[in-house]
Amino acid sequence: MATTESLNTSYASTCNCNHTTDTRVLVGNHRSPIPNHVTPNNISIANISTSTGSSQMIKRRTRLIQKDGSCNIEYTNMSKSRWWKVIKDIFTSSVDMPWRYNILMVCFGFLASWILFAFVYYGIAQARGDFDHVNDANWEPCFRNFINFKSALLYSIEAQTTIGFGFRSPTEHCGEVIFFLIIHTLWANFIEAFILGSFIAKVSRPKARGKTLQFSHYACMTKIDDNICFTFRIGDLRQKSHIVEGHVRLQMVRHHMTKEGVLFPYKFLDLNIGHDIGVDRMLLVWPLQVIHVVDDKSPLYSISRDHLRHMDFEIIAILEGIVEATGTTTQARTSYLPDEIMWGFHFDNMVDVRDDCYFVDMKRFHCMREMDDFSRCSAKEVDEMKEDERVEERNTVWTARRNSGLIRRSSPILREPTDNVESRI
Repeated sequence: MATTESLNTSYASTCNCNHTTDTRVLVGNHRSPIPNHVTPNNISIANISTSTGSSQMIKRRTRLIQKDGSCNIEYTNMSKSRWWKVIKDIFTSSVDMPWRYNILMVCFGFLASWILFAFVYYGIAQARGDFDHVNDANWEPCFRNFINFKSALLYSIEAQTTIGFGFRSPTEHCGEVIFFLIIHTLWANFIEAFILGSFIAKVSRPKARGKTLQFSHYACMTKIDDNICFTFRIGDLRQKSHIVEGHVRLQMVRHHMTKEGVLFPYKFLDLNIGHDIGVDRMLLVWPLQVIHVVDDKSPLYSISRDHLRHMDFEIIAILEGIVEATGTTTQARTSYLPDEIMWGFHFDNMVDVRDDCYFVDMKRFHCMREMDDFSRCSAKEVDEMKEDERVEERNTVWTARRNSGLIRRSSPILREPTDNVESRI
């Protein structure tokens, strides 16, 4: 059980609560302290970046979710049937492709179709002998004005793009030409419908809308209503089209050792931000703070400031909502590593009222300020100290009342264990 608790809380081989000793250990291992212990009175994203510049030698966890929301995952040793399943879902694959690949796919699709049917028409004309009777006025050809393969290619382009049959056209003397012309027309309609549908879905998909949702680069551990809280800031860069029914989820990815001794190297743990009372739902009319209260059910409950830099976890933030303009659902993601959590700071206010209007200063979106006398202890240690203080205060009150005679010796509170019913009788 001791091993389990150590792995689930600090994951550190050596963890000393002395800050000076920890710094010395880090320097001895050719590492630098994380910026959690650089505590200026007022800090912004600019001087955070300067502080982190001197600590690039810190060994950081490999992110699961990048700061831009993309997943840092690559599949290996996949079965060959996987590619066949991807090809069968070609519409979704085309929507997920980058634009350059979509354009190349369209160009290749049209060129392949033109050339393929040009060979078909050229083969029919060659088999019928049209090229041997080009100048024969009495010959009944399958195609008018067919001279060589270039003529077949031009006819294929004209047929697929519905330019029309003018100088070069088919005749009614060959039934196979009419058959392949019907197949060519149906194929042209199918490929054009597929390309238009793919392009419309790609342009209108809500993924681009998620790029306008912004997360603070750093999170912080702060105190709100006498509770230690993990908080970060989210905002919407659009002023007109808001996110409707927006809700936020927080998950921690870390190692977990079960009571049976089984190690889960990457387990997802939920960080409650008020799902049971609906606090996770918000209207992003201006930037808001997402607050997770660190209680006894929180994965952050046993983490102190000195332990934080030894941790190996990642907190993933997910914001989902409905785009008001299109009615589609969008999602934005980011993540925070332990060295991106500022201990004992809080975000500055960025909303002001002037001339009967709310003004939001976006320059202060990432700005935070240090709190005075913020404890370095974990939430668990703070609760234990509060409980000890309550017990000590209760014992002091009972002692004072006993000495003053307010509590009689026969009171059940002060009754000796040897007292029993017979002795009192």
